[in-house]
Parts: sequence; structure tokens; C-alpha cells
Amino acid sequence: MKQFYRKEDPVYNILVKISIILFILFSIWLVYDHFVKRPPEVKHYLKANNAFKDRDYELALQEYLSSLNYNNNDVYFLEGVARAYMELSFYKEAEQFFIKAINIDPNFGPAYANLGVLYDRQKKYELAIANYKLAYKLDTDLSKGMHWLDRLLYDVRETPATIIDRANYLEKQLSLPISERVLSIPNIDEQQYNYER
Repeated sequence: MKQFYRKEDPVYNILVKISIILFILFSIWLVYDHFVKRPPEVKHYLKANNAFKDRDYELALQEYLSSLNYNNNDVYFLEGVARAYMELSFYKEAEQFFIKAINIDPNFGPAYANLGVLYDRQKKYELAIANYKLAYKLDTDLSKGMHWLDRLLYDVRETPATIIDRANYLEKQLSLPISERVLSIPNIDEQQYNYER
């Protein structure tokens, strides 16, 4: 095979060096743009998401609230605060933040799904069903359940019920006589996860 260049060719050597320098500069710019230049509210939000995944709900709440200080009308920040409050069993505060997120963006399906989870935990089953169904109507992807990667990150070994599964189960149980209803099984209910976008 004929060689098209010679290693001792000065033009080739200069082009190789320029290519390497440009690659290094581009890589530095990418790192800077991705990590250093991020707005502070995004940094707080991402730190909160990581804390939430680690089940450090107090730190998650603190970071979500910090991100909310920069923009108190961001539905993702509001919904994050609500989810953290819910996991800390501050249900009244969680409900207020879910409703605020819904008032800002009435088409934000995860807020309805998580409000349904909140009502489910409070044994307000009719409200839970209504919110599950509305969440599904707004965002059919929520019915697919937990993605395998999220299950890995949250260390969820069994596939939890989807919002539609849970709504159908609750409707079926509510149609039974009171003495035959099984609306809550604590060890299974604990596996119900938060919906995140």
C-alpha cells in the first residue's frame, strides 16, 4: 500500500499538533460549559435529585428549596420540593407544592401522578384514582412504569405497579363490600415510587 504522507513531513506534523490542541481545547470548553457555567439553580436541582436518589430526603428538600429561591414558578423545582416533603411525611406541605405546580402547568403529568401517590398514602383513595387517571391522560409514558435504569439507581428489585395498575386495583377493591377490601398492603405500598421527569 502506498503511503500518502511521510511522518517527517512538516505540514503533516503541524496539522496533527493543531488537531490535538483543538481536541483538548474543545474538551475543556465542554467540561466548562457543562459543569462550571451551569446556573446555580440547576446545580441545586441536580444536587437535590442525586440526594433524592440516595434517599437523603432532608438534603434533597434543602437543595430543591435552594433552586426554588431562584425561580419559584419552575414546575420541576416545585414538584421536587413536594416529592421531598412527601417522603418526609409532611403531607400537607407536599400537597400545597403539588397543587402549586399543577396551577402553574396544568398539563404536567408527573405532578398529578405524585399527588395520586400522596393521596394513596393518606388513604384518600378516590382522590388518588382521579389523579392517577388524569396523569395517565396527560402523559401516557407514565403508564409504562419505572424504567430499568431508574430501578437500578433507586435499588428497586421488583417492578412496582404503574399508576394505571394501582388505579385499577383501587377501583376494584372499592367496588367490593367493605369487609372484603384490601386497599393497603404496607410492604407493597412502600415500593410505590415517585414519578420524575
